[in-house]
Amino acid sequence: MKNVFIDQILSQRERFAAPACPRATMPELGLNKVHTIVGPRRAGKSSVLKLSIKQLLTTGVGWDKICYLSLEDERLRAEPFAPDLILQAFAEVYPNNPLLEGVHFMFDEVQYLQNWEPFVNRVYEQVSKKVFITGSNSKMLHTEVAGVLRGRSLPTEILPLSFSEYLVWKGIPFQAAGPGRAPVIAAFKSFMLHGGFPESLEIQEHNRNKLMQEYFNAVLFLDIIDQQQPANYGYLRYLFHRIAANTGKPTGLRKIFLELKSRGYAITQGSIYTMADAAESVYLFKRITRFDHSAIKRENAEKKCYFIDNGMLKALNSSFSDNLGALFENLVFWELYRQFGNIYTTGIYYYKDQSHECDFILYQDGGQALPVQACVDVSRDETLQREVRGLVKACDAVQAKTGVIVTLEEEKTFRAGHVQIHILPAWKWCGSPVDLRSLT
Repeated sequence: MKNVFIDQILSQRERFAAPACPRATMPELGLNKVHTIVGPRRAGKSSVLKLSIKQLLTTGVGWDKICYLSLEDERLRAEPFAPDLILQAFAEVYPNNPLLEGVHFMFDEVQYLQNWEPFVNRVYEQVSKKVFITGSNSKMLHTEVAGVLRGRSLPTEILPLSFSEYLVWKGIPFQAAGPGRAPVIAAFKSFMLHGGFPESLEIQEHNRNKLMQEYFNAVLFLDIIDQQQPANYGYLRYLFHRIAANTGKPTGLRKIFLELKSRGYAITQGSIYTMADAAESVYLFKRITRFDHSAIKRENAEKKCYFIDNGMLKALNSSFSDNLGALFENLVFWELYRQFGNIYTTGIYYYKDQSHECDFILYQDGGQALPVQACVDVSRDETLQREVRGLVKACDAVQAKTGVIVTLEEEKTFRAGHVQIHILPAWKWCGSPVDLRSLT
């Protein structure tokens, strides 16, 4: 088995090729932490490891200080082995550094390594403070890393491409004015329809839905069913399709539970909540709750769900192909999350009373809240007034003097009573990210 590791170490050095396009989010290489690179399947976690290697090589770090291993290699599953063979193999390849001091250990898909948790902890404590791991998000975010590494880990979240990254991948320079503006707007409309999973950018249109459905199946079976081992999982596809269909709307899991019961599924209400939590932990979707100054009331309120990517959303429910409003709101949520959220909290809520709604409220405890509406087109006065009424009502509820409406192309600023309202075009806000908090 040691020979498998030696072969990987040598072949990686000889055939290394870093991805051509950078990512906006990267681990800080100089920090002495266990870097846990987390995010949905196929979003680019392995590519981030390779980009990190490229960065190290550029700064003069040699291969004798880089140990990259892909632990999903099928040869490693032939028989049980001691993880210490990894260290022995690297020491044999580079005998001038027998204690492995200063080596950057990069373990890709670490969940395939038996007893990886104490092994990673030992490498960090006794061998090197430069450790990078990727793998199953449900494990890495909630159980093993939190329990074994006890605060030594630092997460880096990798999501599907943002619009600004999408422009880089497509080779389209961002221009807010002039003749270069039209290609940026056209790219944004394509991005809104097809999403930002990197691989989906390279395939033909007729295969894109198939690819997204395969991504969904991989998450369902590998990240949820295999990890949770539910006694009954026949209902899960229906559950997640229902949540997808309700993107951007308050979603009552109890209502879905009753629907499933009426269809004859032998399930408990608790299992519905458990599976929804599991799906959120592996980035199938994110949920936000209704704003309330009481943390308890916020937690108990109905939640709105936003699916990880518009391309997957369309693949699961073809009706979204014609529902630009829902796709636009889903896109705006994920841009807000990239700018203001993190794996511990989104910092994003929604507002709703008996007659008014506001799509999002950005709020960190102790900070100034900022209400945000997402609407494709506010050129009709009736639509604009509806969005403004909800925005002003939300501003009153959170004692804010500024509100934002994100649209497809409109841009202007005006006052509605005591509230300053900024209308921003999404292509400009996402393409060259503007910190909305600077508008307050």
